[in-house]
Amino acid sequence: MNETQLLDTVIEIGRRLIQCGAEIYRAEESIKRICAAYGYKNAEMFAIPAGIIVTVVKSDGEPLTRTCRVGRRETNLDRVDKYNSLSRFICSTRPDYDTIKRKMAAIEARKVYSTRAEIISYAVAGTSFAFTFGGGIREAVAAAVICVMIFFLREFLHKLNSSVFLRSVVCSMIASFVALSLNYIGIIDGFDKVIISALMTLVPGVAITNCMRDFIAGDLVAGIYTLTEAILTAAGIAVGAGSVVAAAIHG
Repeated sequence: MNETQLLDTVIEIGRRLIQCGAEIYRAEESIKRICAAYGYKNAEMFAIPAGIIVTVVKSDGEPLTRTCRVGRRETNLDRVDKYNSLSRFICSTRPDYDTIKRKMAAIEARKVYSTRAEIISYAVAGTSFAFTFGGGIREAVAAAVICVMIFFLREFLHKLNSSVFLRSVVCSMIASFVALSLNYIGIIDGFDKVIISALMTLVPGVAITNCMRDFIAGDLVAGIYTLTEAILTAAGIAVGAGSVVAAAIHG
């Protein structure tokens, strides 16, 4: 495997690890070990949730650098595990470039949860949170319906490449408006329980966990980046829900 193919391989594995929700140190460690396995022990890499930079020194002493931008991120622990296993396989056997590409294609072809399964999970989450916060059957059903609406709305906003803050504001506003409307016409008794239950699906719990992992691992830039994203998400939820509820109470 030449330097260009090696950079293509490690950049792609690092990018896909970060996109699937892996920690920054995991992506950097995978890149470092793969480069070392092919004889490039002095490879340098720098990764943040938005991008990766990798540099190796060729046999003639000339440095070769490759960068890439990490796109939309999600949580897919199955693929994180598979890419971890692929990294270990590469380090132990040092396969050729084509073999690695085939294995990466196989990982990407693995089935993920269907849209139906995701809708059901959102509905179950809304129902569970409604009961947890003291709601009844009607509140649980309302929370489930609003959570499904949030799912479709988030997917639509993702396709528009909207910011994290905007997605949080819009989703929380729509959820609060629907809950208040249902309360106004008498379908539910407590709009607060329904709003809180629905908004729990927007809370950036994974982002906060990952930023703490990055801080502990010493990746301060990546930790600050992820923490800022989590704070913007929480602020968007507060702005969206708070504005609608304030307008309903004081308007």
